[in-house]
Amino acid sequence: MARILVLDGHSAAALAFTRSLGRAGHWVAVGANRGIFAAAELSRFCQCRLRYPASTHDTEAFVASVAEFVRVNRIELVLPVTDWTTIPLSRCGSRLGKHCRVAVPAPEVLELVSDKQCTLALARSLGIPVPDTWLIESLQDLDRLPGFGFPMVVKDRSSVRWLGNRAVLGSVAYAYTSADLQRKVEVRLREAGDVLVQRFLSGTGVGFSCFAVDGEIYLPFQWERVREIDPRGSGSSARKSVALDSRILKLSRALVLGVGFQGIAMVEYKRESATGRLVLMEMNGRPWGSIQLAIASGIDYPRHLADWHLSGMLPPRENVYKQGLTCRRMVGELTHLENLRRGRPHGWVGQYPRFWDSLARILVPWYPGMRYDDLSFSDPRPGVAGIVNWLAVRMKGA
Repeated sequence: MARILVLDGHSAAALAFTRSLGRAGHWVAVGANRGIFAAAELSRFCQCRLRYPASTHDTEAFVASVAEFVRVNRIELVLPVTDWTTIPLSRCGSRLGKHCRVAVPAPEVLELVSDKQCTLALARSLGIPVPDTWLIESLQDLDRLPGFGFPMVVKDRSSVRWLGNRAVLGSVAYAYTSADLQRKVEVRLREAGDVLVQRFLSGTGVGFSCFAVDGEIYLPFQWERVREIDPRGSGSSARKSVALDSRILKLSRALVLGVGFQGIAMVEYKRESATGRLVLMEMNGRPWGSIQLAIASGIDYPRHLADWHLSGMLPPRENVYKQGLTCRRMVGELTHLENLRRGRPHGWVGQYPRFWDSLARILVPWYPGMRYDDLSFSDPRPGVAGIVNWLAVRMKGA
C-alpha cells in the first residue's frame, strides 16, 4: 500500500478522501493551513499531520513545506483537494521530487476549467445551454446589460487567482438594484480587475461526476440538491443520488472531453423551475464537496483516482450505484438554518425555503437511505469536532 498525503484537511472532500484511502489500506497523512480547523486530521485514518503556510498568502513557502514533508515521509502520492492547493501544485509539482506523483490535471487544462468565463465559452461552442453572462472590466460595461431584472449574480471568474506570490479569493454576491449592482461590481473590479455578471436562474441544482481517462468516460454519477447551505445558491448541505439522465451524460461527456480533462471531474447544472431546461453552471476539475455521496452510493472515486495515479489501473467499466440515497453534512445543515433565520432577502424572486419546514426535516436524524458526510459511528471524531467548532465560532462572534 502507498504513502499518501491529502491536502486541504479543512474541506469535506479531504475527509472523504482520508476515510476512503485509509479503509483501502493506504498510509494517509493530512495537510492543512496553519491556524485553521481541519476535521480530516482528526480521522482515525490519519497517520500523520502537516501544517503548512497558506498557499494563498505565500505560494513559495507552501510548496516548500509540502516538498519537505514529501521528502522526509517518503510520500508517493499528493492529493490536493481545493483550488487553493491544486493550482499552485499544478505549476510547481515537479519540485516535490521524481518519486512522488501529484494528482493534478495538466496546467493548461486546469486553467481552462478554473476560469468560469472560459468554461462557459467552450460550452457555448459545444451547444451546451449556459446562463446569460457578461464579463465586466469597467463600470461602463454595465451600460450594455439588457434589462433582465433582479437579482443579478456577481461572481469572480475563478474561486482563486494568483497575482505573483499571493492570491485574490473569489466571491459570489447577489445584487437587488442597479445601485447595488454597481457597488458590488466596483468592489470586485478593485480586487480582481474583472468580474462576471450573470442572470439569476431559479431551479434545482443537478450534479454530474465521472472519471475521464484518454478520451473515455468511466463511472458516471448523478445527483440532485436537496438543500443548499445558502438558499440563494451555494454548495449543498444535503443531496440525493438519482438515475443518470441521458441528456446530462451527453452534455457532460462533450464538455469534459472537449476540455481534454483527465481524472475525476464534476459538472454542475441548474434545472430551471419554469421551463425544466438544463443550464450549465460550472465545471470543477478537482474533488468536490459532496463527493461522499458518490462513495456511499458505491462509486469510490478517491480509491480509483489513487489506483490510477499509482499504478495506472483503470476504473471498472461496469457502473451500478445506489439511487435514492441522501447524504447530509451536519455543519452545512446548521448553516442552512442559520441563513434561513435571517429571512427571505428583500427583492428575492421565486421560491425560498421556510425555516420551520427545513428545521422539521433536519431534525429527523435518520431514515432508510440517509448517510452523512461528516458524522460516522466508525470514525466519530471529525464529525463531532466539526459541530463543536461550528458552535464555538458562533459563540465567539456573538
